[in-house]
Amino acid sequence: MRANISETVTATELARNLAVTIDKVRLSRKAISIVKGNQTVAQLLPAKQEGFPVIQLETFLRRLPCLDSKHSHSMAADLKMIRDNASLPDELPWG
Repeated sequence: MRANISETVTATELARNLAVTIDKVRLSRKAISIVKGNQTVAQLLPAKQEGFPVIQLETFLRRLPCLDSKHSHSMAADLKMIRDNASLPDELPWG
């Protein structure tokens, strides 16, 4: 059985250095246990990451089913219709 050892901080130290401790957890992505006396009373954990990791995007896209010929032509026609009917500004804001 492997012990789950994490960094600790006393409740007093946490009160004095809250912002620094929060930044440490955020940047290291590791939990910090908060100790009062000789007892662990809480843990400060990093927030869960939102979204989909870009590094996994190519694998995800390759696993999607391919369109058959009929649906491929239908999608191409839909995209052409969207482009033809789109009203875009003369100058795009992103350059």
